[in-house]
Amino acid sequence: MDQKDKAIIQVLGRRAGLTSRQLSKMLDIPISTVHRRIKKLEHEGVIIGYKAMINYELTSWPIGVLLFINLEEYTPGKGHISKNIILDALKTYPEIEELIEVQAAMFDIVIRARVASLRGLSQLVEELRGIEGIEEISAAIITDEVVLPPPTIVD
Repeated sequence: MDQKDKAIIQVLGRRAGLTSRQLSKMLDIPISTVHRRIKKLEHEGVIIGYKAMINYELTSWPIGVLLFINLEEYTPGKGHISKNIILDALKTYPEIEELIEVQAAMFDIVIRARVASLRGLSQLVEELRGIEGIEEISAAIITDEVVLPPPTIVD
């Protein structure tokens, strides 16, 4: 991967909807080169998809939340419950946008979710507490989300 690939990835990581023509102008790389490199990065699995930037305040689920999940080391009567089983259970909730496994002192999984109301958040947390292997859940309501502009590319 060279500097041109890195530049394309950096820009697409923040502005996935840009066309090859826009990327070409922004990065001063010929459009055919941009297009060919994007296809190569997709084929190699470096680019695995594209995501829309959404103004959630205009949707029916305007409240964003981060949930910090602490897993039980040992469940009475069940022993150790695999993290994969818990992750599979979490993947079934439509409110959950993202699951992030972390190595932290206080929690094991970070969830990014969206809900319609604070009552909906409360209901989601109560449902998640019922999943075997989840010991504790802490929540942080997202009060503002700043979308960063594409980075300035320096050769």
